[in-house]
Amino acid sequence: MKIRLAAYLQSDSIVDGEGIRTVIWTQGCPHHCLGCQNFETQDYNGGALVDIDEVKSMIDELKESPLVEETHFFSLVHVVY
Repeated sequence: MKIRLAAYLQSDSIVDGEGIRTVIWTQGCPHHCLGCQNFETQDYNGGALVDIDEVKSMIDELKESPLVEETHFFSLVHVVY
């Protein structure tokens, strides 16, 4: 199974919530909001198709990071797994 990503995991976001966050940038959005700050992610044909197992592997690697808070990590895992 594949997922279309606008970019690979970003593990150091400081603008997407409290603390340091990991972000999965998915590609494609039907809303086309005026003033969208991520306009380039709207096209469903943009980005890259990535095997979901590759995304799972990237998430598994995060388990080793001392910056990962368990509560937030399991929220991420629940969405992807």
